[in-house]
Amino acid sequence: MRGTIPYFLFLTLFFFSFTALKAQPAPEGMRPNPPVQVELSAGYEKTLFQSIIIKPLDKKHRFDFFNISYFDNYYDDENKPFNEGLIQTYVAYNFIKGVGVGLGGTYNSFGGVSANLVGQFVNAGPNHLIVFFATIYLEENPQYEAFTQLQYRFRLNDDWRLFTQLMALTNWVELEDHNRSFQQLRVGLDYRNYQFGIGADFDQYTPLPERKGQVGLFVRAEIFN
Repeated sequence: MRGTIPYFLFLTLFFFSFTALKAQPAPEGMRPNPPVQVELSAGYEKTLFQSIIIKPLDKKHRFDFFNISYFDNYYDDENKPFNEGLIQTYVAYNFIKGVGVGLGGTYNSFGGVSANLVGQFVNAGPNHLIVFFATIYLEENPQYEAFTQLQYRFRLNDDWRLFTQLMALTNWVELEDHNRSFQQLRVGLDYRNYQFGIGADFDQYTPLPERKGQVGLFVRAEIFN
C-alpha cells in the first residue's frame, strides 16, 4: 500500500458502513441477505485483508449497497511495487430480483479515483452465494472489469460445514489490454459464522502479464447477517 491516506479512507468507510448496516432490520419474506464478509489470509508471498458488503437499503430489496475493500502486502522488497489497495462502492437499483444496475466509485492505489457504472447479479441462500458484477470505469480511456464470487457449503452436522469459495476479478483497458486480474480459491471448515482453512491466490499484473501466486491459510468472519 502506498502511503497512509488509503488506510484512513478504508477505516473511515468501514466504520460508517458497519454502523449504518447494523441498525437495519432484515426484511421478512425475502431472499436471505448476504452477510458482511471479512477475511484475513497469509502465505509465503504476502498478507491479504479483504471485506465484502452487499446489503439492501430498503425492505423491498429495490436498492442495494455494495462495497469491496482489498489490501495486500508483499514481504519481499522486490515485490513491494505490487502492494495494492482497493475500495469500490456503489448503490444499485434492482429491476428484477437479484439483477440491477448501479453507480458508484473506485479508489485503487495504482489508478486513483474513478466513477463507475455497474451491472450486478446476486443470489444468496443458506448454503450458497453467487455474486457477479460488470463495471465500466467512466474515464477518458475506459476500463472494464468483471468480478465473480461463487460460494458453496456442504453440511456436516448441526454446527459444522465444509466451506468452498472461488473469487475472481479481471480488469481490461478499453477491452484490449489486460490490466489486473486475480483468482482466489478457499477450502476449509465453517463453524457457525466463522470459516478457516487453506487458500490459494493467483495474481496477474500488466498486459504481459506478470504472474504471482501463493498458498497459505485464511480465516473469515460473517457478521450482520
